[in-house]
Amino acid sequence: MFTRQKILLTLLRFADRPVSRMELTKWSFVLKNESCFRGGDSFYDFLPYHYGPFSFSLYQEMDKLVAQGYVAQGDDSHWLPGRIALPALEKNLSQEVRVVVQRLKNRHIDNLLDEIYTKFPEYTVNSKYRRLESRKVAVPAVYTSGYEGMSIDGFLNRLITTGIKHLIDVRRNPIARRYGFHRSTLKRLCESLDIAYTHLPELGIPSEMRQSLDTQDDYESLFALYRKSTLVDEIRAVERVSELVRESPSVLVCMEAQPKCCHRSHLAFDVSKQTKLKVDHLI
Repeated sequence: MFTRQKILLTLLRFADRPVSRMELTKWSFVLKNESCFRGGDSFYDFLPYHYGPFSFSLYQEMDKLVAQGYVAQGDDSHWLPGRIALPALEKNLSQEVRVVVQRLKNRHIDNLLDEIYTKFPEYTVNSKYRRLESRKVAVPAVYTSGYEGMSIDGFLNRLITTGIKHLIDVRRNPIARRYGFHRSTLKRLCESLDIAYTHLPELGIPSEMRQSLDTQDDYESLFALYRKSTLVDEIRAVERVSELVRESPSVLVCMEAQPKCCHRSHLAFDVSKQTKLKVDHLI
């Protein structure tokens, strides 16, 4: 079990009462932003949603903990410890969790939201409760981004804070083990955040061609072939990307963190030539 999941269970145990989904999310956010250890290296990332900071990953993992019996589902979308004994949490983290719960467990949710909104107004840009800041709109450019090593919440928050309005998925096979990056899930989450989603698999590279890429020379050989074949044969798809980039701030997305190791940088170069917009790699 991940440390971040143990923290969720410890939050529930220290609360000693049913905890609403919104409360648990906001307590976790406070732990992330106002404690020394920040929940550990792999703790949840957050993005601005309907009631401030939110984590799709947190909800998804809580559903798993319910299915495994570690968490019980109470009435009215409340959680409480389940029938299975809680695994031990490292002492220092446990102490920080206790401090957060003791400070917040008797707070009315509206009062808690007011405090978080005041301290972190950037998380109100999508709020249905109250907006203290407006959502940014990126300047025109050919943006690219990889999600390697990122959580879905951290990745989508990068797009929101940059001002992206359209995600263009240029993976040939949009399948991912990490939660949130499978095509159907990514599309659903993007649209819930008012980010359009378009998948253009014809601009990707087949997985069998990406085997045995050990050196930068290997990558350069692959990308030379990509420029001579795909970017020539799929010129209509490239033009479609250019149209989308002109319409609204859009980002070309693939897996690799580094643009030099991804075909999206070469696609972006061609789109840049067509649109006369600079390339901006979000790293």
